[in-house]
Amino acid sequence: MTSFETTQSSAASGSRLLVDRQALWAALDEALNAEVASATDDLRWLAVQTVASAPQRRALIGSLSLPQGSRVLDVGCGFGAATIELAGQGDVVTVGVDSDSDTLEAASRISGSLAGRSTSASLRTEFASGDVYALPFPDGSFDFVFSRFVFQHLADPLRAAGEVARVLASGGKACVVDVDDGLSISDPAPSEAFVALAGALRASQAARGGDRFIGRRLAGLLDRSGLVPGPLIVLPQAAYHRPDPAGAERSLMLERLRFARSAIISGGHLSAGEFDRALADFAGEDQGPSCEIEAHLAVFASKPHDAPPGP
Repeated sequence: MTSFETTQSSAASGSRLLVDRQALWAALDEALNAEVASATDDLRWLAVQTVASAPQRRALIGSLSLPQGSRVLDVGCGFGAATIELAGQGDVVTVGVDSDSDTLEAASRISGSLAGRSTSASLRTEFASGDVYALPFPDGSFDFVFSRFVFQHLADPLRAAGEVARVLASGGKACVVDVDDGLSISDPAPSEAFVALAGALRASQAARGGDRFIGRRLAGLLDRSGLVPGPLIVLPQAAYHRPDPAGAERSLMLERLRFARSAIISGGHLSAGEFDRALADFAGEDQGPSCEIEAHLAVFASKPHDAPPGP
């Protein structure tokens, strides 16, 4: 028995191997942190975000009940963290799909490093190159489709929702998770420097067709694609911060802003001087205690049993 496996016996199914999630997550964190250390500038923010968002992602995935034998698709898998964590939910096969060859290579590398500690019978993952607007799978290929923090970046999210519906089997379910900046509160109010930087970041994403308020639109998009939305779950995060200029939250935001600098400046949302001054002001702020609340939205939807096989 490997370090990821525990044995569960039942009269119906006999003895079978299950994944020890805590051991899996610890090994996955180790592999992801190695990617953070070695990632190129273009991928570093994604790697950092993947590590930082693990607790919320795992809480959601850990709440899922996937029937034995399910075939699961992770759309926009990035480094494959959710793909691997979904595989750890039980006797399922998970497929991660992404259009970025570098992240797919990293995902395969991470999955391969974990395979040395786990058997293919207890952790089954695959990775494929594909476009969210034309997923490379036949109609009705999957029992469950998962997508997290992808739709906010899409110029045509309705078309992507249609692809999710197409590859879902009759009776299958989808879970799409994303941001909505309207679900954000802080006290005291953010500084002028941070407001300028956050506004430029939002404008830069919108100029590329993205939408930082996509959360409130997800249910409607899935509905228009032939799925039946429900339930909708708000995933809140709240924290009280004592003064700590080097704290994890501040470091994560600075990393994100540095990553976005080129796009913000080239898009004309701030000049180089404006950006650099605002970033320096934000980084050097003598912050007092603060309370911050934000939330993401998880929208579940099902495909009716009498739905046609195509889009």
